[in-house]
Amino acid sequence: METIYQKFKGHKVKYVFNDKALSYEYSDSEDSIAFEAQYDEIDVENVIRSTSKNAIWKFIALPFIFLALFAVGKASLSVDSIEKLLAGLVVTLIWVLLAVGCWIKYKRSEVTFTMFDSVRGRLIVVHDGQEDKIINLLKKSVSNYQSMLSHLTSNAVH
Repeated sequence: METIYQKFKGHKVKYVFNDKALSYEYSDSEDSIAFEAQYDEIDVENVIRSTSKNAIWKFIALPFIFLALFAVGKASLSVDSIEKLLAGLVVTLIWVLLAVGCWIKYKRSEVTFTMFDSVRGRLIVVHDGQEDKIINLLKKSVSNYQSMLSHLTSNAVH
């Protein structure tokens, strides 16, 4: 029996690899789920990959981009002194920096998942550096369980 915990950008996952089944718990800011699935109920062949981003930061950046464009336009149209031009460009720089900050926050909010379907529900593996270990252990557990079942059924026939 091996237990692995994941905690990454608001996603918490717990895997307990038993001999015949996987105990699974997942939670994020919106919901949580927990179930136990036997290894023969898990499909490790049809892997689903997904990437999630917090799109709100992209939409927050848009008004700052428009404000920067407006500030550049206003500064270029109302230039009667170099001081006014510099003041307009400083305001533009502030809006651009705010937009860039929001865009960076948007790009850093990216989370990649690998998902496996099972009879009980979807298993989500968060890419946090441990994903290869978890995926390999899951595939190995499913393979071992299936070979054990085929060995038992072949012995029962003879």
